[in-house]
Amino acid sequence: MRVLAAAGAAVAVAAAGVTAALLGRSVSDPPSALTATTRALAKTSADSYRFSLDSTVYFRRRELRSDVVSGAFDPRHELGTERLTARSGRPPSSAGAQIRFIGKYLYTWVSPGSVMGTIGKPWDKTAAPPPGTDALYEGDVYGFSTEQPVSPAELLGVLRSAAKVRASGPASGPGWNGTKFAFIVHLSAQESVTGTVYVDQQGRVHRLVTITSEKGGFTTDREITFGDFGAPVPVTAPPANQVKYTSGRPYWGYYF
Repeated sequence: MRVLAAAGAAVAVAAAGVTAALLGRSVSDPPSALTATTRALAKTSADSYRFSLDSTVYFRRRELRSDVVSGAFDPRHELGTERLTARSGRPPSSAGAQIRFIGKYLYTWVSPGSVMGTIGKPWDKTAAPPPGTDALYEGDVYGFSTEQPVSPAELLGVLRSAAKVRASGPASGPGWNGTKFAFIVHLSAQESVTGTVYVDQQGRVHRLVTITSEKGGFTTDREITFGDFGAPVPVTAPPANQVKYTSGRPYWGYYF
């Protein structure tokens, strides 16, 4: 009986080895670089976080426009707030905006004297577009607008488009350590995105750096940092007498 048991165990081990060989990896193997990166993006976007984003558009290495955005978002409670400063033109001009996401509604305020015009009230209120849609620039694969909260999930669709991802070394910051993942994806013959995602040991994204290159000499550099994971995001609606409701889509909108 001991001989039969030993033989049976040997057969089981051999079968497991064949199965592992057929699958190409064991269940204990670490996930691929692409899987680790997409998991981190999804995990980070599902919890509350604070962020800071710098975006600069160049044409043949000459700066055309720059945007600085900071804020916080809590997807579980549908609460978010953002502040944006945009600079462009020669001589340079600037405009500011505040955005608040509260439930199914989006509130937008732009600085007085902005070229965006006026609606007679300081704040515009409208129904927020469903997550994953961008009514401002539907044809752009990767970017952000004031109609949607800034989220690391914005990059998921890009990475799932046959991206090449690899681990490129250790990463660290105040209070965390992890790994950085470099990627490149050719979206079309006219557009490509390269970048680096910095992921901590808990599988959260702390930093995201990308360069979007378009045919004709246009490039967009973006750098986003994330932190304060899980912290509450207090947001209140503007006073009702300062708000005008517009249907369909927001009266004001920025792309960055």
